[in-house]
Parts: sequence; C-alpha cells; structure tokens
Amino acid sequence: MSCIRVHILKQHQTPRPEVELGGTRLTTALPLQLFSERILEIELITGPILAALSPSALLRLSRTCRAAYAAAAFYTRTAYNIDRLLSRFFPSSLLTHDHLHARARAFRSLQARTGTLISGSVALQFFDRAVWHESDLDLYVHLRHRREVGLWLLQEGYQFKPTDFQDPRFEVEVAECVARRPNGIYSMPGVMAILTFVKPLPRTRAARARPVDAADDAEAVDAGDQAPAELKVQVIVAKNTPMEVVLGFHSTCVMNVISYEKAYCLFPQATLEERRTLISSSCRGKGKHRLEGLLKYQQRGFRVVYSLPPAEVVPDPSTPLHPTFHRARAYSAESDALAADPTAFDLTRAPSAHTTTTKPAFRIGWRWIDDASSWVLSLPQTGVAPPPAPNGSTPPLTHDPVAVCNWEVRYHPARGAVMNFEVAAGKVLRYRYLVTDELLLEYLAKALIARMRLEEAKARLELEEWTYYDEELPSLCRGFLHDLASRRLSSLRI
Repeated sequence: MSCIRVHILKQHQTPRPEVELGGTRLTTALPLQLFSERILEIELITGPILAALSPSALLRLSRTCRAAYAAAAFYTRTAYNIDRLLSRFFPSSLLTHDHLHARARAFRSLQARTGTLISGSVALQFFDRAVWHESDLDLYVHLRHRREVGLWLLQEGYQFKPTDFQDPRFEVEVAECVARRPNGIYSMPGVMAILTFVKPLPRTRAARARPVDAADDAEAVDAGDQAPAELKVQVIVAKNTPMEVVLGFHSTCVMNVISYEKAYCLFPQATLEERRTLISSSCRGKGKHRLEGLLKYQQRGFRVVYSLPPAEVVPDPSTPLHPTFHRARAYSAESDALAADPTAFDLTRAPSAHTTTTKPAFRIGWRWIDDASSWVLSLPQTGVAPPPAPNGSTPPLTHDPVAVCNWEVRYHPARGAVMNFEVAAGKVLRYRYLVTDELLLEYLAKALIARMRLEEAKARLELEEWTYYDEELPSLCRGFLHDLASRRLSSLRI
C-alpha cells in the first residue's frame, strides 16, 4: 500500500490539505477541518474506530482537539456503562427508558449499603469492553453483610444452590458458615464462605445470549448448547475484607474491582495494553486451582508471565517506607483499637540499577488502590442511593470502604508478584482495611485509641449510641502522608 502523508498549505486564508500519493502531490478541495468537524460527529463512523482503540490510544486521541475529546467522551460513557452490564444479571421487567436499568441501579444501591465489590471476569469485561456470556457474577462481600446480600438476590428471583457440604436452607447456612469454618476456606486465603445463587433464563432470552468465546469459564455449557441455561451469581464472603481476597488472585489481569461509585483496574498497562498477566499471590499464601484460572485467561488472549526480565524489576522510588511484618502490635492486645494479624513472611526488596523512562507495567513497591498506577473510572450515580448512616451518632460514608486500601507489591523470581499487607480493624471501625506500613498503622492506632476511649466513656454514661469513625480514615491517611512528605522535604533543606 502506498504511503499517504497529509501536509498543510498556507493558501490565502483557508488552509487546505495536500496529499502525497505514490510520489504525486495532490491538493484537495476539502478543508482539513472536515475530519474533526464532520466525521467525528458521526457516531456510526467513530464508534467502530474508537472500539478498536486501546484505552491509552483513546486517551491520546481525545487530547488532539475539541471534537475528538467530545467524541471520545461520548464513546466512553457508552462503552463503559456499568448499568447495562449489570442488567444482564438483574433485568428490569419494564423496558421503558426510565426503567431500563432500574434493577441494576437497585443492586448498586445495595453495593453502597454493604460495601460489596464486583470482581473476577465481569470486572475485567467492563474494562476490556468484552462480553463473555458464560461468565458468572462474582460478588465480594463483607462478613457482616452476607445475609443482606443473599436475601436481596433471593428477592430478585435467584435460588440458593448449596454444595454437597452446605445446608440447603439459606438462613441456616448463612448463620452456620462462620461457626463451621472459623478460619475460612483453606484452599482460598481470606475467604470465609462461598454462596452460589442461580436463576433460570427464559428460553427466548437464552437463545439470544450466544457465547462469544468457545473456551469460556469453567462453568461453560456443553459444546452442543448455544447459550447458558441459567444466570449464576457467587457471593464470596471475605473473612476480613474483600480486597484481601482480590489481592490473592492467581494473576494480575483479574485484579479489578467495581464498587458502587468507582471502577479500579490495578494493572491497566499490562492488562489492557500489553495483554499480559503476571502470576501472583498474597502474603496469606497461594490458593488452589491456580492452573485452571491461568489457563482460562490464556485462552482469552492473555500471555501468562511467570517471571519478569531484570529491566522490569524496578523498585518504585516513591515508596516512602520499608514495611516489616514480623512484629505483632504491642497495643493490639491491650487496646484492640487497631488489631492486625502479622503476615506470614517477609520478602526483601533488592535495589536495582536499572532505570526506565516509562511507568513499569508491574509497579513494585507501595500501592494505593487509586494511585497513579491504577486506572480509576468514576461511575454515574443516577438512581443509586448513597450509603445510609449506620446509626444516629455516626455520619454516613461519603466513599466506599475500598477507597482506603494500601499494600506493597514485592517481586519474587519463583512466585511472581507477592502482595503484602496487614489487616487493620478496631472497635470504632465498622469495616476492616488493608494497610501495609507499620508507621501508618501506628499513626492510625494512636488516633483511633483516643476516639475509642471517648466512646467507652460515652457508653459508661449511656449518653448516646456508639460512633464509628470510618469516614475519617481517608483524611487520617492523607494527614500521615502529608506529615511524612513535610519531614522529608525539611531534611533536604540546607
């Protein structure tokens, strides 16, 4: 194919493009603005073009001109539509414009009330703009909200499908699952229980839901079937916090979560641009059935990386501290204001002489869920009820609990990425959180101990209800990081 280059000629007052085709220069009669002013406004033309672009290419195109920005913004709102994705599992009975996604938004309101996260293949489909019809919906739920989420699914027409080792009665199983396995499921670190719900699909709808990938999820139908016969939702009950389970996945491509307000892709460069996934585990240990999961996503087009080349193992210079996880909290037994379980081992991070001018696909070091290495999409809140106040003395959360999530990525040649963290919990916190740094944990503990003593004094005097301080955690973390940066800057002054 001949090389085509476009040049701008300054002729009179109207610039006109000059096209070089096969060594011959031709000046066209159409102005150069035709593409940006006309073509970018035609959705039937721009839609397929933008759908073929990667997220980074879409971002670069949006920065070229105002028309491209408007076209990319419109496409982004359409392509990354969480309500449309969830309507597959929670369809509305009324198909009018006002009620089309009503049940999906009702589910997102449930997410807001309970801190439930979507992860697994559905979260990856959202970021990848793909459709795998045979995949199920994986919900990662806080322990205290397992019954509420299960009852909501039952009200939506789903049926509890127990395993051979579970009680067939949902109310009995949801009450006894903790007593039966106080330490959680051995084969899945951080998981207390898994509750499966299914809903038969109408024949007409099942016929339309043709699978895109023949080698899909492990629960895919037989080769003779053309569509799934039922919808499937799995409620994964976390022992401590949902992110503890997510960071223990088999590899990085599935480390994506969706809350009621935001969607987080933790390794966007590797997952969405390079189609690579690095084997991974957490400091809690490895889960079983890792090989099956790796094979499934390899069939979906991801290249499994078992070890990184030396040039990619670059410690993050922005990691401010070097956490250690061997020492138990001296104050946890005394005050229980911020109890934390020590991690299983410590992998030292060796310094590297390699430097790079681009961000590494697998960032090593300190991580926050919404840091510069993650891709965060804010989701529209139309029709979604915000989190309610837990009681009369506690203000409602203005963010999802997952917004406070800090861990460290360490690299081990034989294990790939190892996610290190500690679980922070306390009497004045409704939820548990992941924090990786000892000094940050101590800083939070001091702040929360004072609040706990205040609440205990109120309880003795029976003044008012117990107050929880989850809403203050983001500002406390920001205060710690600000003080840390100030000390570092002051030490550099001469």
